[in-house]
Amino acid sequence: MWLCTNCRHLEMAEAKPEHCPVCGAPADQMELYQNTKIKGTKTLKNLQEGFAGESKANVRDLAFALKADQEGLPAIGGLFRAVAQSEAIHASRHLQLLGVIADTQENLQAAFERENYAKDAYPDFIKDANEEGNAAVAKVFEFHRDVERGHAKLYEKALDRIMDPQGVEYYVCNVCGYVAVGSAPDECPICGAKKEAFKLVV
Repeated sequence: MWLCTNCRHLEMAEAKPEHCPVCGAPADQMELYQNTKIKGTKTLKNLQEGFAGESKANVRDLAFALKADQEGLPAIGGLFRAVAQSEAIHASRHLQLLGVIADTQENLQAAFERENYAKDAYPDFIKDANEEGNAAVAKVFEFHRDVERGHAKLYEKALDRIMDPQGVEYYVCNVCGYVAVGSAPDECPICGAKKEAFKLVV
């Protein structure tokens, strides 16, 4: 298993990867991962797969909760949200056991690198969707590309003011995921959603 020192991605491979599949960092930034607390490669692989599975379950259940709410089924929505929270706890524990969580400075840098990679990947997604006649999917990818650019800027700013004791409020657009700082805008600059679509993150 190889650890990317740039974005802290863990890659299962016998030979050193030529580059990180997440952030694109070159091979010299991939180092052999040694976890002294976990014995054997199967357990490490299972933790990695468990993290991915629990993370996906969390997002899926939150999407199911939203749909239940839209259908006027708040009790079912509440169930999905409760299970989603449980899955988030599982995913977090897997990540802790993998030992890839560093100090906040390193975590911010890793998050910044991942966002940069994500925004760079979207042009190909958009091109493929358009070539295959999926204009609606291409538009969603365009929204997400633009939002990822904003994420990278937010992390970059946070790196500059990591010791700032004053917190700020963040509002997230429930349509495209745009993150607004300080207050919700009257209209989302990415997708045009109205102010009501923004939710304060606490």
